[in-house]
Amino acid sequence: MARPLIYQITNGVSAQLQADCVALLGGSSVMSCRLAEAAEIAAASDALLINIGTPPDDAEELYRTAAGAAAANNIPVVLDLVGYGFSKCRTEIADALLAEFRFSVIKGNGAEIGALCGAGTAPRGVSCDSEIAEAERLTEDCAKKFGCVVYSTGETDHLSNGEKSFAIIGGSPLLRGTSGIGCALGSATALFCTRDEPLEAARRALKLFRRAAAEAGEAAGPYSFRIKFMDMLAKFGSLENEVK
Repeated sequence: MARPLIYQITNGVSAQLQADCVALLGGSSVMSCRLAEAAEIAAASDALLINIGTPPDDAEELYRTAAGAAAANNIPVVLDLVGYGFSKCRTEIADALLAEFRFSVIKGNGAEIGALCGAGTAPRGVSCDSEIAEAERLTEDCAKKFGCVVYSTGETDHLSNGEKSFAIIGGSPLLRGTSGIGCALGSATALFCTRDEPLEAARRALKLFRRAAAEAGEAAGPYSFRIKFMDMLAKFGSLENEVK
C-alpha cells in the first residue's frame, strides 16, 4: 500500500519537524501555502492538516479552498488552533472556517480550546503556561458544539467526541522546553485519520506522543530529548503498530 499523503498547511516554525514526524510514522508530506494549487493538492491527498500558527496574508482564502476540496472528496481534515484567542485576526479566520466546515478533529492547548468555547481563556502567544480549569468539560462542550472530535493538550490531555471522553497522562516535563512537538502531534493525528476513525486516530496520536516522551525523558536536556523523542516515535508509532 502507498504511504498516505498528508497535505500540511502549517506552522513554518515547525514544518521540518512535522515532515519528519509524518515520514517516520509511515506517511508522506506535501507542504504548500500557494493558493493556486491548494485545491488540487488537497483533492489528491489522503488527509489535510490546517495549522494556523503562522497564517499568510491570504490565510482565510487558502484554508477555505483547501478545506472545501477536502470536503468534496471526503478527505479527513484536522484543524490545529495555534494561537486561537490571542489575536483577533487568526481568531476570526478560524471562526469563519468553523462556521463553514465540519472538521474531523479540532486540536488546541487548554487555553485555545477554552477560548473557543467562551471560557475567557487565551494563550500567551501560542503557548499555555498553566492548567485551565474544567478543561475536560470544555473539551466535551466543544466536541458537542462542533459535532466532531476535539482534544486539548496540557499536563493532562483531554479528548472527546461529545459522547465518549478520555484523559491521557504521562510524558516528560522536558516537553515544555521543546518547540514544535505540539504541531507535530497535529500532523500525526492527520496521518492516523487516514486509517482510523477520528476519535481513535486522535487517541492513538496522543498516547503515542505521551509514550515517546516518557521513554525519552532521561535525555540530558531539551535538545537531546527532542532527538530521542523522534527516535521513540519511530520505534513505537508506525502505521503497522498499535500504541499500548
